[in-house]
Amino acid sequence: MGNNSKIDRSWLTSAKESIGQWSYIMLKDADNNDIDWDWVRSLDLEHGIGVATPADYEPGAGSNVHDLLKADLEIRDRLEAIIAKMSMVFMRDFDRHIKTYELPRALAYANRRLNDQIVLLRDRGVAEGLWTVTDEERQRVTVPVLTAARDGVVVDDIQDHTAEIVNARAEQRKADRAAREAQRHHRQMALFDADEVKYGSVEAGPDESAPADSSSDAGSPDYLVEGQPVINDDNPAVPGSEQIAVDETAVSEPTFAKYRHAAAEHVASRQNAETKEYWRAVFLPGRDVDKVMGIDLETNGTEPYRTYIIDVGFEYMNMKSPRPADAPSDYTYDKDYYQGGDAYDQHRFSFGVTPEAARHGNPFIIQLTGIDVSQRVGDEYPLFDEDAEAQADLLKRLTSQPFVAHMATFEHSFFMLNVAGYAEAYRNGHVTIIDTLPMSRLWDEGSIPCEGHPDGDNTLDAYAKRQGALREDDAERHLGLEDTHIMLLAMKHHLTQLKAEARGPWGPDGKAGVGGKRITKKRHFVRHERRTPMYD
Repeated sequence: MGNNSKIDRSWLTSAKESIGQWSYIMLKDADNNDIDWDWVRSLDLEHGIGVATPADYEPGAGSNVHDLLKADLEIRDRLEAIIAKMSMVFMRDFDRHIKTYELPRALAYANRRLNDQIVLLRDRGVAEGLWTVTDEERQRVTVPVLTAARDGVVVDDIQDHTAEIVNARAEQRKADRAAREAQRHHRQMALFDADEVKYGSVEAGPDESAPADSSSDAGSPDYLVEGQPVINDDNPAVPGSEQIAVDETAVSEPTFAKYRHAAAEHVASRQNAETKEYWRAVFLPGRDVDKVMGIDLETNGTEPYRTYIIDVGFEYMNMKSPRPADAPSDYTYDKDYYQGGDAYDQHRFSFGVTPEAARHGNPFIIQLTGIDVSQRVGDEYPLFDEDAEAQADLLKRLTSQPFVAHMATFEHSFFMLNVAGYAEAYRNGHVTIIDTLPMSRLWDEGSIPCEGHPDGDNTLDAYAKRQGALREDDAERHLGLEDTHIMLLAMKHHLTQLKAEARGPWGPDGKAGVGGKRITKKRHFVRHERRTPMYD
């Protein structure tokens, strides 16, 4: 998909030319610390941002591995806090002060190499008998934990703080959401109160059983309605039924019913306008979706700013119209029982990792995918984040029709920091993303909650089995193209069933059009005070 024999890395330096644009908009990092953009400008993104040299990776080197590791971790934590904020800032830059997303991609490129260096420095400490390393789960992430292997070795100041950072940010987001929900609830209650004044209480109605003197508001302005005592404390505007015949100015029961209905409609309309609780619902397909490109990535880790794309598989499938008659139909997958279905234009591409990442290896990835990253080096395996041709080809495909992935935010996050032009295309509304994960969770009645899966088992493996795309005695392959294929087969089977049963996109809450997540409009703000931009 590309030839990396001649790699131009000058873009990493030129990317820093946009620092003026970023510094005008983005003053704080993801942890609310002030950003020193001069420090960012000083980083040598082309040649490495860590303090160690290749000689420092070797056991027995004369350098102090503890001090090198500590310095590299401090650089990584500082840089990643900046990268973590840049996506949100770029997408909310409605006035387009920031022209490109090249700087975050460049910082992520450099950070991946820095992370490789950190891992090898840890390995050196193990080899020298200074410490041991054990992976531990800590809430949302798994981190390597160092334990001193002999007396006098200090490891407290060189521990990985990723879990503390990520969990703290998650808790802050949770608190922010709770505050926004409280504000929303307060505004809604104010509207309810206004409706009661205008239409009458939604809950209260004419009280035919109350005694004529039940009002607790005697003497108040609300006590009399045309000289008659009020007998309904909940709704003073509505007298008892025995008074209606003698009080022509009282609110009649038909009128009350009309007002009650109008108030209920107001309540319902506001509830329907509320943000959906399940945020992935915006990635659902519409009932007019047709040609899509399914895609799946395999990587050597979960963080797009630390790890590499090593396997890409994608293919096309039409959800409504016939498969192109001229498309080849003899493609074979890794598992020969996979039905060809209506898939066409299949592609599988393999990419590599840096020599440093290959040297460390990754037994978990071997077990999961069968890919040995220690062998993914050399001209046969270009690095995706250095392969401009591969990125351009993929961007063209991603913007030509909706793309589908299972838990699509994973692919999206890697595209943002690996594919030149993707973030800009997404911000400008040229990318549409459909996710089969919310299809499984919201539209598949077989997704039954259980102890291990409170929202139901919505893994691709479980979803594909329920939709007949994967055998019950088999398992998800964890290779890009194979997983893409069973995902698209499951999606098409599912949509066919939903249409026949008038559910999902064809149900009462279904939507016309392609559906999926897409940036549809720009917002503009009028600023009364504006600082002078630091760029042309």
